[in-house]
Amino acid sequence: MARIQNQHKDKGVKDNSKLTKATLLSQASSRFSKILIHIKWPLMRNNRPFTVDDFSAFFSWLVMGNVLWIILGTTTFGLVTMYSIHTFDNIRNSIKAYYSDEDEDDSDKDGRRRTDDSILGYITSSILSHGLGVVIEFKKGNVLPELKDGMLRFKKLNVYSMHIPTSETDESADKSKERTVLKFKANVETMDISLSFGKWYEGKGLIDELEIYGVSGKVYKNSEEHQDVSVEEYLTFSAGRYNENLHFQYDMNDHSAEELELVKQKQKNFLMESNYEISHVKIHDSYVEIIDRADKNPLKISIFNCDLPQLRGNRLLIDFFNANNVTGAINDSMFTIHKRQEFNNPTNDNKIVRFKLDGINMETISHNQKLKFNWIVNGKAEIIADIRLPSVNKESENNFTIGNEYKKISNICSEIFNELIDVTSPSSPDKSPSTENNDNDNTLLKSALAAIYQTFSPNSTESKEAYNTIDPSSEYVIVNFKVKFYNLKASLPQHLPMASSSSLPFISLQNLRSLIAYVNDNTSNKPIIIKTTVIERLSDLYNIENLNQTKIFDEIVSDVYDNLLKIVKLDEKRIIDEKSSLWSHSVASQLLLLGLGVLA
Repeated sequence: MARIQNQHKDKGVKDNSKLTKATLLSQASSRFSKILIHIKWPLMRNNRPFTVDDFSAFFSWLVMGNVLWIILGTTTFGLVTMYSIHTFDNIRNSIKAYYSDEDEDDSDKDGRRRTDDSILGYITSSILSHGLGVVIEFKKGNVLPELKDGMLRFKKLNVYSMHIPTSETDESADKSKERTVLKFKANVETMDISLSFGKWYEGKGLIDELEIYGVSGKVYKNSEEHQDVSVEEYLTFSAGRYNENLHFQYDMNDHSAEELELVKQKQKNFLMESNYEISHVKIHDSYVEIIDRADKNPLKISIFNCDLPQLRGNRLLIDFFNANNVTGAINDSMFTIHKRQEFNNPTNDNKIVRFKLDGINMETISHNQKLKFNWIVNGKAEIIADIRLPSVNKESENNFTIGNEYKKISNICSEIFNELIDVTSPSSPDKSPSTENNDNDNTLLKSALAAIYQTFSPNSTESKEAYNTIDPSSEYVIVNFKVKFYNLKASLPQHLPMASSSSLPFISLQNLRSLIAYVNDNTSNKPIIIKTTVIERLSDLYNIENLNQTKIFDEIVSDVYDNLLKIVKLDEKRIIDEKSSLWSHSVASQLLLLGLGVLA
């Protein structure tokens, strides 16, 4: 019996090996069986019934395929998912409209069709807004994106903060809270994004690349925000200092000592979470108005083109000034940010970024009596700032990873292998064999020892211990600031120019009057040129979204005032010298005349 069964099995195996798709199709009796053969043949090359193993393998393949799709093609997976949710949402709305007596026209009367309140709109808004500190709202019928150049393109959406003023009563309510909150709202014409599962898994956010076209927004800024004196004690070096010898009884605003010594609680309002990172950001053709209650006219900022290689939540200010290029206008005055080319730095360890602002009209920004230069009522100012930043990739290069160590070991092996090839290669006729072998052996030994020592030496910067002991506070930002004032006209302000990081004014009332008198009496067409240099730790610029939260801006303004006072004192000295010279000449001439009269 066993022999007969084995013979039958051998025949079955032979029949299966000779089995072809054409044979199975010829044996099929119906169209449905032919369809099953077409499905089964590429899967298992047979016409046997499906088993549990087949179903489990198919399910595993389906799950793993989707997992790989999510990881490798997050953007396309998100697009397909959104289309699926949109289809389900349409089916749900159709069923709901069929069984309900209400018409869709009733929703138009309430004015709710301006925003998309569908399931897809809610899910997409929640996912994209997470970690950005803003609310993204899609208009009706524009929640479904397009796939363009490997990115999801959304059109006509609104972006706003958690709370925006909607009426005058809302603006007047909760003033204590509004002092610490920056409110904004904007309309975005087009937004292109790409998604990354790897970044989301690492906790750095879902959005990988971001490109925005046509932003039109308004920022509601608190008028007392620049007076926040609770800035931390940063290590900022500058040649200037604040004026501490003041006579408060002569202050025009009657500042009390309690008001000047008031220290408010610092509030950090981040537009992004500290661990959120975007790999590439581009902004085109955007316009923003910064509205301050103390200003008669808003500050108008236009951005023509902005290209940021990266944008991190804890380094917003650093990444903005480390842009590839930024062009725009502030109150119709052009400004640019670009990397300055330096021929003396081939290693490119420290990058110099130049910020240039062409002739801004000081009259447009002098309406606020609490600004730094509130005494200037007319004139123009041209600003050039060279910002020296440490290398952006320096931190990533200094990370101790297994991949870096493998590269080092492979470089060592390749170097030793090349030396071995030189040793085993035939010697040239010019050299004797003994001398050549000795030189090659010494070169091989020295290079191998040097490579191993440089890689694994405890004092080497490439070792793991050196990576772990790197102090980020040892890196500094150097700002070389230059400003030119043209045709200035000044008047006595209601408030002394105050520093944001301390409770002291930049200048005393007496010195301010002297400065105003010098500016108004200056009839020459030569510009007033001020140069200064400020140094600050790079780590002190982390978790900062504007310059008013640091001392670096106050130090620059303080140096400008110090240099202006020096110019005033030099001018006063010049006037005294001229008058004394004139007096001495007149006295000498009178004495000469008296002497001649006596001789006569």
